[in-house]
Amino acid sequence: MAISAPKSLCGPPTARIDGREKVTGEARYGSDFAPGGLAWAFLKTSAIARGRIVGFDQRAARAVPGFLAILTYRDIGALVSPGKMMTDEGYMGSTIQPLRDEKILHAGQIVAVVVAESFEAAREASRLLLVRYETERPSASFDDAGVTVGSNGKEDPRVGDFGGAFAWAAARIDVQYETATQHHNPIELFSSIAAWEGGSLTIWESSQNVWGAKNGLAQQLNMSADDIRVVSPFVGGAFGSRGSLTQRTALIAVAARKLGRPVKLVATRDQGFTIATYRAETRHHIQLGATADGKLSALRHEGWEISSRPDAYSVSGTDASTRLYACPNVDSKVSIVRADRNTPGFMRSPPETPYLFALECGMDELAYALNMDPVQLRLINDTAIEPIKGLPYSSRHLRECFEAASATFGWSRRTPAPRSMSDGDWWVGWGPQPPCTRHKRRPQPRACV
Repeated sequence: MAISAPKSLCGPPTARIDGREKVTGEARYGSDFAPGGLAWAFLKTSAIARGRIVGFDQRAARAVPGFLAILTYRDIGALVSPGKMMTDEGYMGSTIQPLRDEKILHAGQIVAVVVAESFEAAREASRLLLVRYETERPSASFDDAGVTVGSNGKEDPRVGDFGGAFAWAAARIDVQYETATQHHNPIELFSSIAAWEGGSLTIWESSQNVWGAKNGLAQQLNMSADDIRVVSPFVGGAFGSRGSLTQRTALIAVAARKLGRPVKLVATRDQGFTIATYRAETRHHIQLGATADGKLSALRHEGWEISSRPDAYSVSGTDASTRLYACPNVDSKVSIVRADRNTPGFMRSPPETPYLFALECGMDELAYALNMDPVQLRLINDTAIEPIKGLPYSSRHLRECFEAASATFGWSRRTPAPRSMSDGDWWVGWGPQPPCTRHKRRPQPRACV
């Protein structure tokens, strides 16, 4: 297929300057470096979601050939200072500080760093390290007793009289949606290498924010940022997970200083689910009211997001979902549900994704209630003025996007009735359709979108 000419807002096509190195294997990522005298670290992570550590049995771990050290909160403690969240003018992705004390705030929290002469020896010693816990009942999800619910600290946009407008709307929908936890799984595993030379520290780590890592580590290790060098020639996938400084890096730096030699950590795939950030699960309550001809008259969006106990991280809020379409009566509210979880954070695509997913699903259901084409419903409610403060958009191309997509997909050929379009043995669905029951042609058909 020929590449279409760039639009007015896009520059000319440009070859990737790093493409050759990446496809030939010449690119060097964070874990590809090997300073002389390298030792290997392996993380021991918590087997419980809430409680405290009451003791360790290190005997079997220390007997592993090549064993060098085990670092726990008893060894690290106050050697690493707390850091502020990026959302609080800091550099960290979480203020949960492993190895600060004996407290366990979430499952998979780092409880020890085991160091050995080889990766295999460090992994074996970590497996043999026994941790004794005093367990408390965790509250890890929306409906668990013990979670706390509070404000997200952001604007909850509202204008007009939603309640009155919704009560008198010709068409109404009142629906709820959920989005699941979404984790980063870039090809490159999370890794850190630390080496000291006198009072200077070099860190090799794939990062989207090397200056943030440099300055954040300086705060954590109580040293000058001028004495820290962060090396990150390439990033093997990030999607936001490498945008903030994680708590593991300072631990590896301390391990290297204690041993007097470089230390490398390459976390396992499963550890990446708990030592890095993720997009939190969300819940949404959408209420939409419209006139008989499809113009929105009332919109309410209430959302809930999971976060950790200490960090009220907010995905986005309703800032975008309440302003996307013209509507004179809008109400919204977002709550943060603090639970025994690791802290969420930046993730691929705009942070508004969960909220716009809920709104757009609601718009589809409203279109069905109105017996109206869902694209037409959106075009009717397109606006050049955002509805909350009445400010004009500096640019807006949603209408052009819908029209271009409709032409490309052949939207005019779509028949909206359920089970009205097929391709051989498969039912084909374009856009929103109500749930269909089992049928005779083939059980559990797949919708092709």
